[in-house]
Amino acid sequence: MEIKKIKEKLFSLHHLTSDDSLFLFDEIMNGRLSEIDISAILILLKIKGETKEEILGAAKIMRSKSLKIHSSENTVDTCGTGGDMSDTLNISTAASLVAASCGVKIAKHGNKSVSSKSGSADMLEKIGYKFSDDTKILKEQLENNNFCFMFAQYHHSAMKHVIKVRQTLGTRTIFNLLGPLTNPANAKNQILGVYDKKWLNTHCEVLKELGSKNVLVVHGLDGLDEISLSSNTHICELKDNKIQNYIFDPREIGYDYISLDEIKGGNPKYNADSFNKMINGDFPQFQSIVEINAGAALYVAGKASNIKEGTIIAAKSIVEGKSKDFISKIISE
Repeated sequence: MEIKKIKEKLFSLHHLTSDDSLFLFDEIMNGRLSEIDISAILILLKIKGETKEEILGAAKIMRSKSLKIHSSENTVDTCGTGGDMSDTLNISTAASLVAASCGVKIAKHGNKSVSSKSGSADMLEKIGYKFSDDTKILKEQLENNNFCFMFAQYHHSAMKHVIKVRQTLGTRTIFNLLGPLTNPANAKNQILGVYDKKWLNTHCEVLKELGSKNVLVVHGLDGLDEISLSSNTHICELKDNKIQNYIFDPREIGYDYISLDEIKGGNPKYNADSFNKMINGDFPQFQSIVEINAGAALYVAGKASNIKEGTIIAAKSIVEGKSKDFISKIISE
């Protein structure tokens, strides 16, 4: 296969096969293409619109080149594409911690801020959580504490070949779509938020082909890349090897709508302080949306029969101080 032929396809705005994409992204991530070539490729993919086959091929290469850790079949990740421009608090990160305090094995994959004021790594750092690039330590944390955080920069060193190009372009590219698809622990169960509803089925189908078991790909009608509490949420679910789409209404499980302004985020310290308030029971609006997203994590982990049952378990963990004790434990180690 020649890179020239693949580039010609893209110049003609033709879609690539998954094999084309495998070859192309292998070349990119091995540093065999110039920054000019990479820039042109990323922009052409964006202009014509990235396809499932292109995303699948690229995700397979990213996974193959990542620093991996072993995890059990019931492990869960809560990770979104970001880029919803909502500037909310770190909902999925907070939800992952609460879910872990309820017994879910969470292999959280995340990074520092790209499009928001505070990424998952930024907030965790401010609450005192220490990152590790030692796969043995991460595996032990996951097995013993039900939680580990895999800092993307430690696990995807091949991304060094595209950092400058992405910074220079300053726009979303296929790489924004790949992060949640490339969990280094190969978590089989996932809550994945997308910034545009057009990616709901695409991401669900890609995860199915990558071997995932239980998946909720979510997008709020308000644009949130989480299960929203200010509107209903589009959900694309993978379960029993089948994909179905439906609308989730939080009012049907006993929650009232809140305004997005009530859970607006700020810098990492503000978000960390807000998390601590929530875990102490002093931030009810934030707590409610965290309960729902943690409840969804409990559901995909098989520890709840539905999202409603999961939210009840999550709420109880916060109210009884179980989540707070759990946070203290993992921070002190």
